[in-house]
Amino acid sequence: MANHRPRPIRVLDCPTGREYDEETFRFFLGIEQARAARANQPVRLLLATLESNPGQALPFPRAGVARFFDALRLTLRDTDVLGWYEQGRVAGAVLTVPVGNQTPELVEHLEQRIGEEMRRRMPSNIAKLLRVRVLHRAPSESGRERGTA
Repeated sequence: MANHRPRPIRVLDCPTGREYDEETFRFFLGIEQARAARANQPVRLLLATLESNPGQALPFPRAGVARFFDALRLTLRDTDVLGWYEQGRVAGAVLTVPVGNQTPELVEHLEQRIGEEMRRRMPSNIAKLLRVRVLHRAPSESGRERGTA
């Protein structure tokens, strides 16, 4: 008998097996923001882009999207929600673990660790363009992100 390991079940994975579209992802982000506001805690949001120039997100190549999200899934917890923060250009993950008091150094370390793990799993032409940021949304911020690093 072959040694077959089933794919781990992720609680909040999209039922189609793909990433959530922008509308659905932002719906889950809103739920997490409401939960965090009740606890007076910020929401941690990971954003990943491909950038040849800083601040200018390139479209993700269609052929690489599934591989990109598979790599992202492998670096995060099974309760984190993954999808498009901006359809086709900005991938996102709502990090559902309580934030607590994280220093800018810890946030930078998290960004580096996730970025390195993802780059290891991506083709070099995509890996060199990858930028990963972890942002915090304070309970009082309703539509804007605030980076801590």
